[in-house]
Amino acid sequence: MGKMNLVGILGLGIFGSTIAKELSENGVEIIACDLDEKNVDRLDGYLTVGSVGDFTDIEYMRNLGFGQCDAIVISTGTNLEASVLGVINAKELGINHIICKVKNKTNRKVLEALGVDTLVQPEKESGVQIARRMIHNTIEEVINLDDETSLVEFRAPEEWVGKSLTSLNARQRYDINIIGIRKRRREALTTTFPADYIIQADDIYVAIANTNKFEKADYLHEIR
Repeated sequence: MGKMNLVGILGLGIFGSTIAKELSENGVEIIACDLDEKNVDRLDGYLTVGSVGDFTDIEYMRNLGFGQCDAIVISTGTNLEASVLGVINAKELGINHIICKVKNKTNRKVLEALGVDTLVQPEKESGVQIARRMIHNTIEEVINLDDETSLVEFRAPEEWVGKSLTSLNARQRYDINIIGIRKRRREALTTTFPADYIIQADDIYVAIANTNKFEKADYLHEIR
């Protein structure tokens, strides 16, 4: 997922509003809609564009400007029909990345079949976590260990490919300690690797990191 400048959010319940606030506080512009005027009003100050309306109407979405979004979050997980129509409309508008809240396995199967990029069950992953993944350029997942330290999973930046771990000097430059490597998403984690390991394009790294330093470096595209 590339850098996000404009994100659309369909549905402003707890999950959608949490994502909207987190993204907005990190400089991302937000277009959002909800059927309930109160949900839109309580996010005054966080939304670039906030509207009361039905996102199953593609003309409504087009007129509001959703087609300009880098990504869209569909957060009405209890209504499968609305989610499906939201996905179809988003794809027709040419939105590059679709994130969809799901309630159960059945909903997940339907939305997977539609080619949704990211499916989220809020009881497993919070709105804040999703927002952070959207904001940051390479970070896949962050698990906070305490106020300053996190376990971070991140994709290898393009600038790392072909270099050795030793030459990166990641501990000194970014205050991170790489403890594992996955060759691809969902593959087994390898924790034994040589110091002169050559970084590959599909690599995903797991590291212990200073949360603020690492996220700042990633957001500013300073991980090189």
